[in-house]
Amino acid sequence: MGREISILVQPRCLLLFIVLSIFLIFAFLGTKREEEKSTVEEEHEITHRVYLDVDIDGQHVGRILIGLYGQVVPKTVENFRALCTGEKGKVANGKALLYKGTPFHRIVSGFMIQGGDIIHGDGRGSESIYGGTFPDESFKIKHSHAGVVSMANPGPDSNGSQFFITTVKTSWLDGEHVVFGKVIQGMDIVYMIEGGAGTYSGKPRKKVIIADSGEIPKGKWDEEK
Repeated sequence: MGREISILVQPRCLLLFIVLSIFLIFAFLGTKREEEKSTVEEEHEITHRVYLDVDIDGQHVGRILIGLYGQVVPKTVENFRALCTGEKGKVANGKALLYKGTPFHRIVSGFMIQGGDIIHGDGRGSESIYGGTFPDESFKIKHSHAGVVSMANPGPDSNGSQFFITTVKTSWLDGEHVVFGKVIQGMDIVYMIEGGAGTYSGKPRKKVIIADSGEIPKGKWDEEK
């Protein structure tokens, strides 16, 4: 009798194993599809293109071309775009709402380059085109790769003029900083800044200045390729 039960149990175990294996295969494929879908969803339309021309210790090294995601974070994009052109004039203390002439004041090796302090030039100041600071708009776009352009802030809902460009994937910043663009051309310049002036403390070894900044009209986008 015991032998008959053993003979019956073995096919049942085999069947159970086959069913479980099929289930695991489909579960794995489903997860893979979700990952692929997620990757596709990370591609957002570029609505504006702006540039930062960079000097290191007085020598022109090149241009960083940045694409902006105006459909996802329109208020944040408009702030950065207008600070690139300088079209909003000056703040009450006479400082121009303009990136031109300001430094990359914090350059951390293996992490990012940070600039945009239009008030003091050392990281203590930040002013938006809206007056003071403005709230976090959306955390939809992630810090998923090198070349992400994101708002620098001292805490929640305190965005001004400071920004940073990543040199690695920085997913731990998701939900803390608003991503609004990416480097389209000029990552070699970003790495040159990081490698030539970066330190682990963030204090630059060389003087890195945004010598000029502005917007590329849509009709001239092809000329930038």
